[in-house]
Amino acid sequence: MPGDPITIIEAAIERLRDDVGAIVEPAVVAAFSILRATDLPNYLRLRHKAKEANKGCLVTELDKAVQQSLPSGGDEPSTIDELVALARAQCQLKHDADRNAVAVIPMPGRQEVWRVYSTGYEEWLRTTYWRAKEAGVPETTMKSALATIAAAGINDGEQIDIHVRAAKDDAGYLIDLCAEQWRAVLVTPTGWQVLDHSPAYFTRTQSMRPLPEPQRGGDIGLLWQHTNIPANRRVMVLTWLLDSFRPDTPFPVLELVGEQGSAKSTTQAVLRSLVDPNKVMLRGRPKTVEDIFVAAANNWLVSYENLSGLTAEQQDAFCTLSTGGGFASRQLYTNGEEHIMETKRPVVLNGISVVATRPDLIDRVIHVDMPTIPPESRKDDADTSAAWERDRPMVFGALLDLFANALRLLPSVKLAHKQRMADFERFGEAVARALGFEPGEFQRQYAELVRAGIDRALESNAVAQVLDKYFEERISPWNWQGTAGQLYDLLNNQIIPDRST
Repeated sequence: MPGDPITIIEAAIERLRDDVGAIVEPAVVAAFSILRATDLPNYLRLRHKAKEANKGCLVTELDKAVQQSLPSGGDEPSTIDELVALARAQCQLKHDADRNAVAVIPMPGRQEVWRVYSTGYEEWLRTTYWRAKEAGVPETTMKSALATIAAAGINDGEQIDIHVRAAKDDAGYLIDLCAEQWRAVLVTPTGWQVLDHSPAYFTRTQSMRPLPEPQRGGDIGLLWQHTNIPANRRVMVLTWLLDSFRPDTPFPVLELVGEQGSAKSTTQAVLRSLVDPNKVMLRGRPKTVEDIFVAAANNWLVSYENLSGLTAEQQDAFCTLSTGGGFASRQLYTNGEEHIMETKRPVVLNGISVVATRPDLIDRVIHVDMPTIPPESRKDDADTSAAWERDRPMVFGALLDLFANALRLLPSVKLAHKQRMADFERFGEAVARALGFEPGEFQRQYAELVRAGIDRALESNAVAQVLDKYFEERISPWNWQGTAGQLYDLLNNQIIPDRST
């Protein structure tokens, strides 16, 4: 209708292309004033549209005219109110199962998903406000606005499932490429495809980096040219890589062990770049259990290098990450309220010597002994990095092909005897068959790996060392007879090396 303020303003914007004064005509200013008082989101949208229509338009003059036209000068809406109005107008405010606020932001060609209390969302809100008002936002003001926006998402928004990097839905497995287009890969038993719009809500952190654009017709054999994985562990490593995209099953822990010059860290970085690239690909030894869970909250793949040992509590934490669990600590600035971090993540570790020494962690470990590379075979880091970036899209595409083929074969895999990580074992059998191995070959290799893990567990156990020493010194150890107290005294008299340091 003729008196509709939006109609009046849009007509003025059309004329604004040739007439910079159209925006401050009395009828247009009055229309803007009505929107300022009754519909702030549309006021800000149209104000921005006017600026885009003619860069010579001085929207600050419009602001002054609108302010003067308001009754008694009008009360200026606070910056907090304007930020909240922008968020409500341009975002879908929701929350996850833990009542953490989430903003879903529709954009041309994509949909972004950010936690409200994240650097990514704060940067978006600051940028959007600057485009609307050409003004910055003080830190305390932004903090207050985010608190109000979060409350709106928690109390007024619907609950949704939030995922990082990998998700499972009825169609298959989804992998977030983490690129600017916010696309994802869907993998099913019939193949894989890149989706412009993911059916799952994927969020990300500022440190996450993109996976390569997968290329069809790749060769998985290229991977071994860039890593130092021995042939007898390659099917295990491939299964671990693919299993890292299956959040509906427990994750095994990959342990790379080798002397200096065995390319442990290079291999680990290459493997990570196929699962969860990050600004910091490899981290140093965690100081506390909380450090491990903080890393897990901000990464899909938890990756530590050059470990010389882990405490019992830290090893237990990695067990918890493998199967899913949480860590609780007192929330700062509260009267005893707990802050709980609950998560499940794939893990990769490396060290010169064995890192996993506790039985529970050993049961979950895929242990790889890496051979030392002869000096004449070593390559420059710059050359290897450039070559890997060239091959990475082809290797990633080949991995996705293998993933789809393994999913197709998985229903036909039946295991008569199962190890502790039975889901991994069954999936590995499907991967091996997809690679052309005979049925049962993966189970054979995995059983061998589990037996070797038991041997390592015994080597790290003081009582087992004493028993082993006692048996070695007696021709017929099973003929010994005596009481439990006598056996205790006997074992205490055995001298064994101290391996605690």
